[in-house]
Amino acid sequence: MRRKSRGKTRTKDKYRVVYTDQQRMELEKEFQSSRYITIRRKTELSLGLYLSERQVKIWFQNRRAKERKITKKKIQLSQQASTTTPTMTPPSLADPSNGSMATSSSSLLSETISTTIKEEY
Repeated sequence: MRRKSRGKTRTKDKYRVVYTDQQRMELEKEFQSSRYITIRRKTELSLGLYLSERQVKIWFQNRRAKERKITKKKIQLSQQASTTTPTMTPPSLADPSNGSMATSSSSLLSETISTTIKEEY
């Protein structure tokens, strides 16, 4: 059995670099200050983090794609929440002494939010 190279993981045909926590933290910090990286800053980061410029560039591309995906999902959830508001409430749920309407809608919302959070990571 072969030993894996440190910091790399094997995919079907090639190795994929596994970024260290420090590299990810620095890249995230840079991303928070600017969504697009300049040539000069890309060079500085690649030297400081021991990554190639190509790896830094692709990390930023992937991070922007991840942000678009998260934003799209949030928009869809907010649209679903606004369209699923019932126009007519059945009498059994409309009874304020019952209290089941508030409980069922809040549990549905908390399930949706927790599912979204899990999928983002």
